[in-house]
Parts: sequence; structure tokens; C-alpha cells
Amino acid sequence: MNFILRPPAFFTSLILSTLLLGCADSGTSSAPAPTANSVSQAVSSSIASAPAADNYLSLPVNEPASEWWHSAIFYEIWPRSFHDADGDGSGDFKGMTNKLDYLKELGVNGIWLTPVFEAPSYHGYDFQDFYNVEADYGTMADFENFIAQAHKRNIKVILDLVLNHISDKHQWFIKSANKEAGYDDYFIWRDERPASGWGQPWSAESNPAAVWHWNDTRKAYYYGAFGSSQPDLNLAKQVVIDELNKLATFWLGKGVDGFRLDAVRYAVEEGGYPLQADTQGTIDYWTIFSQHVKSVKPDAMLVAEAWADLKTIGKYRNNGKGLDSSFDFDFGTVVIDLLNPVVKQTADFGTMSTNNLKQNREGLWANLTARKAAAPISYFSPFLTNHDQTRIMYALENNLAKAKIAASLLMTSPGTLYIYYGEEIGLSQYKTGDDQYRRAIMQWDDKTTTGFNNTGEFWLDQAKWFPWMQNHQGWFANYWKTLQGTGKSVAAQEQDAQSLLNHYKRLIKVRNEHSALQLPQEVRYYPVDNQDVWLVENKAAQGSVWVAINLNPTTAAEFTVPNHLQGERVNKVFNTLVTIGKRLALEPAGIAIF
Repeated sequence: MNFILRPPAFFTSLILSTLLLGCADSGTSSAPAPTANSVSQAVSSSIASAPAADNYLSLPVNEPASEWWHSAIFYEIWPRSFHDADGDGSGDFKGMTNKLDYLKELGVNGIWLTPVFEAPSYHGYDFQDFYNVEADYGTMADFENFIAQAHKRNIKVILDLVLNHISDKHQWFIKSANKEAGYDDYFIWRDERPASGWGQPWSAESNPAAVWHWNDTRKAYYYGAFGSSQPDLNLAKQVVIDELNKLATFWLGKGVDGFRLDAVRYAVEEGGYPLQADTQGTIDYWTIFSQHVKSVKPDAMLVAEAWADLKTIGKYRNNGKGLDSSFDFDFGTVVIDLLNPVVKQTADFGTMSTNNLKQNREGLWANLTARKAAAPISYFSPFLTNHDQTRIMYALENNLAKAKIAASLLMTSPGTLYIYYGEEIGLSQYKTGDDQYRRAIMQWDDKTTTGFNNTGEFWLDQAKWFPWMQNHQGWFANYWKTLQGTGKSVAAQEQDAQSLLNHYKRLIKVRNEHSALQLPQEVRYYPVDNQDVWLVENKAAQGSVWVAINLNPTTAAEFTVPNHLQGERVNKVFNTLVTIGKRLALEPAGIAIF
């Protein structure tokens, strides 16, 4: 029988039709788990030989789900843009606290807060004081209440922690520049700028001036990979290691559940390029830091931002002695290449495995096998985009069907997942260019204020946050006027059963209920006879979960069904009973989870 799997509203239109193909071979064969280098050849070979519907490729995982983050879905919040309780135009702790029930209903069980420490910039990645929260966001009491209220709802909170560099306005740097006793080793100073061999550590271009900056007070050059206003800390020195361990202890004492560690690849330099990144000293530093954090709070989670290929990222696990998790930057790139190959995501502060990515379902399988080849599957955290990248909705040309496919692929991928705030409603961006466009105001309702606050003040329209831009022109208020009433807000999508928001809610609910989707013991990929279909079986002790996704946003996809998927099944996405025959069809951008 042929079924087009649709949401319940369309199920009355399902009709029986003629059987298209005869029985598939009853025997099931399993290929060995491919390596990252061989997967494309293996999949291509399988497809070329027109395999029986029951043939599959196997990826053994065999990892215990022993840590709380193995089943977690995190929600990345850019505090300044999320919700503004006091109406000054910048989001704040009270605003975030007000929206915790929304996050609970969405189904996430973790929050990643981008920087909340005192800093001179709007983005906060240049800490000026490690022990005070950003005044724009509220008081320490407001922060502590936010943590308490999140925990009350069984939501963990991790903080963005930048240890590679700090603000040049930090007292440590000021004292070091003044040659105060005890602060010489906090930074890396040189009397002369190197003539060559140095540059931005994510680029092979020799450009010493990009990273060695003159300080007129000390009459010397200091190293700063991210610019003159953000000098690198000397993480090879024990006095600095001790200081940073101390601050980690302080924030763990405030109740946070771990840290997202910024720019981990660049902690300890051992010379010019390529010894400015991924050095042994860098890996050793993060191992030391991890061991300290675990000594204070054994179940604290550390996730690394390392813009690199998966093999390089895997080094930071250091055989289980280092960091707990790292973002999989390749995953989102694979998804975008699959759905909109014209748009390319770039690694602003690193490199990714963008070469030889397959612009079809092979790329998805290659990503999984590359993860397994580099480290345990549970180490990698898939996500679509973050605050440093073009938003997924914009990258997919604001196409709702493509956004639903992207969500389906993310929510059924093994590992600890991350959603960038607003992705669940298709929050897009005004244009490309400056980072501010990736960090737009959250759209809560269709009022002029977007439900962000009651005043209509938006930090994005305030010139004071962009001192480097002459004649900064506010843009968000006018941009929002073009979107009002078009179903983009949370309030509008909550009333629409077929909205992207409700799509996310359904998928998150299913994932939270099935460990096989979180960390399966084996993933079986079925290269069925339709290239538009992604069909995997996730096997776990509690049973198997099948995932079928139509990767085509405009055309239904029909395929031959493996024998042991046939029969009466419940599509967990819509909680509907389906009788599956030898052929199955998925609506455009459709997903079924059995």
C-alpha cells in the first residue's frame, strides 16, 4: 500500500493504491562501520548496485548514556536580544526569567547563556570583570534568581566562559602594562614585533601586525589573536591557571551547571603559524581546567567551541581526561549544503571540513561516521547555526519547508543538541554583513514592540553599541514592520498547528521520550531507492526507533520499505496509527518516526 504521511488534518485523504514493487529480499546484511574516508565510496557503491530494501550500513555506537547532557537539548540565548523586562532596549535576567515557562513548554532542558559578565562591548566576549554580571542585564541577585528558577523547572544552565583573552580594560592588563609586580606573566609581551611567521591563527597568511599589538604604556608588543582590545592571557603560566580556576569555582558556587568554552584552539601558542592553534600545550591546559572543574562539581559539563574538522575537535576530549563535548560545526554545513548548496557557511575563527561535503544524503551519513572516527559519538554536539553564523532561516532563503527539514535532521541526530534562540520560529535576519544582523530581537508577538518589552526600545537601533560604525542607522524597528502580521512571532505560531514552532515542539517531545534518538547503541542507514529519503534505524536497549525524512521540500518521496519496518506502526510525530506496506510515501519535507 502507498501512504503519504501527513499531519492528522490530512489523514482522511490517505488512499490505498496499487502495489508498485514486489517483495524485497528477506535477508538482512550488515556492512562494517565505514571510516570517515571510506563512507562516500561505500554509500555510492551500495546505491549504484541497487541494494535490496533490507540492506543497510551500520554504525556501532556502544556508549552508555551516563551523563545528564547525553539526553540534553540546549537553547542558546543571546541575553541582549531575548526579553527586556525594564524597557531600556537590552534584554536582561528578569526578562529571561519571565520566559522560562516558554522554554519549558518548548521542551528544552538546558540553556547556554552567551556572555553575562561585565564587559565594554555589546557582545561581552571581552570580559572586564570576571566576578560581576553585566549591569545592563541586572544584578547578581537577578542572576541568582534566574538560575534558581531554571533549576526549579529542571533546566540546566551553562555560561559562556572566555579564558583565551580578556578586555584591555581589565585590571590585570592595566597592571601588567604598568609593570606592576606579579602581573608580568599574565600576558605575552615582546620588545619587538616578529617580522614574519605570525598571523591570525585560523589563517596561513603571515601578518604579525594582526596579532602583535603595541602598548604605549609598557612600550612593548602584546599578543592578541582577536585584536588589540582583547589581549590573550598567558595560559602557560601557573599564576594565570590558578586565577582562572578560582573564577570557575566562584561561578560553579553560584549554581551554574557548566561552561561553554570560547576559542579553545588558541589557548597556548608555541610559535608562529601553525603553532598558534591546537598545540599540545593547549590540549594540556584544557585538561587541567577540566580536572579542576570536576574536582569542584563532578557533574559539571564543559563544551568546547573549536571551529575545526572533527578529527581536530576530537583531540580536546584527550581520551576522556579533557573536555566533555565539542560543537560539531560540520553538521549545520552539511544540512545547508543539502538544502541550499548555493549558500556556504564559513568559519570566521577557524576551519571546517567544507571540502568534499556531499550535497545529498551521503553527506549526512559521512558526518555521522566522521564523528565516530574522531571520538565517541556522545562527544559531539550538533547544531544548525549560532550567533557567529548566518541564521539557518536566512541561509535557506526563508523557506519554511526547508527549515522544517533542517529541524527534523537536527532533532533526530545523536548527541547533545543546541538550538539558537529563535530558530524554532524561523527567526531570520535583515541582511548579511555585520554580526548584529544575526542577533536580532526575539519575536514574541505581533505588537510594535515584538513583545520584547513595553517601550519599543531596541538595542540594535541604539548607536552607542556600535562606536566603530560612523552614523549608525537603526534598522530593527523598520525591519520588524515588514514582518508584523505574517505569522513569524511566537504568539502567531502557537495558534498554527503546522507552524515551525509546533514542528519543533513535536520533535523535541519525541526525542525526549526515546533514548534511541538521543544516544543509540547502533545507527543503521538504509540507502533506499529514492535519493530524497533519509531512512535510519536507531537501535537501543529499549528498542528501535525508525526515522524517515523526505529531504525534498517540494515533492513527495516514495520508496521501498525494509521488511521489518512493514506492518502496523505509530508515527510518533503525530501519534497516528499507520499500516505500512511495501511502499511508503512521505509528503514534501515530511517526517515519520516509528
